[in-house]
Amino acid sequence: MMNRYEEAFEKVSKRKEAAFIPFAVAGDPDPDMFINVIKAYVKGGADILEIGYPFSDPVADGPVNQRAAQRAIKAGLNHRNFFELISAIRTFTNIPIGLLTYANSITHIGYDVFCKKAAKAGIDSILVADMPPEESQELGACMRKYGIGRVFIVSEFTPDQRMRYICKSVDSFVYVVSRPGITGVDATLSASVKTTLSRLKKVTDKPLAVGFGISTPEHVRDVRRAGAQGVIVGSALVSEIETSVIRGITPSSALLKKVKSLKAATAASWQN
Repeated sequence: MMNRYEEAFEKVSKRKEAAFIPFAVAGDPDPDMFINVIKAYVKGGADILEIGYPFSDPVADGPVNQRAAQRAIKAGLNHRNFFELISAIRTFTNIPIGLLTYANSITHIGYDVFCKKAAKAGIDSILVADMPPEESQELGACMRKYGIGRVFIVSEFTPDQRMRYICKSVDSFVYVVSRPGITGVDATLSASVKTTLSRLKKVTDKPLAVGFGISTPEHVRDVRRAGAQGVIVGSALVSEIETSVIRGITPSSALLKKVKSLKAATAASWQN
């Protein structure tokens, strides 16, 4: 029996597309509007969701996502209502939900308790941004216990031997950062993406999803052309949420339009 990730990647492969994976911070800008954000993502064609757990010191995130975490925390996001939000998402979609978090957030309530709650709510994978595979054995055991997939990050600077080690520790997809540093919107896509993907394909057959700095349909097409099975877009969408908050309007319509255009760029039709 296939899990949700296997089903999602198989579906897009049959359609000759890459999986589109939009990111949002849980509870941003407030719990109710966050659910509407996710509904816009799903309606716009998201194949997989990536949800960030708001943390006070998100070292892998740029200013846009940092401010989103601050808004969510200010709006009252905590462990209890975080899992309630994930459960609410599960009432209207069955696509995979990946969690991006930091070690402190999980350690705070304990690995076993966190993973049990995550699985019950409907989370399919967890990426702990500040916990490499060598330090995640205990957490990984709890994740396997509750059927939660593991995701780890690979970059252009990862040596081949370590790429192989990381990929063996992954059982959902490999998160390939398009360039070193923190999340954020870039004007151009790093030329190293294609080389990194080619190196990875020599050591693994796991799905490869590229993130960091991807903000336009052109970026998405470039990543698809480079051979990625998934494309992750975060800051460009979170920025739309922030802009809407500043203007005092709901972000749903703008997000729906943007997600549709980004998802359309994952198709192979650009080759025709």
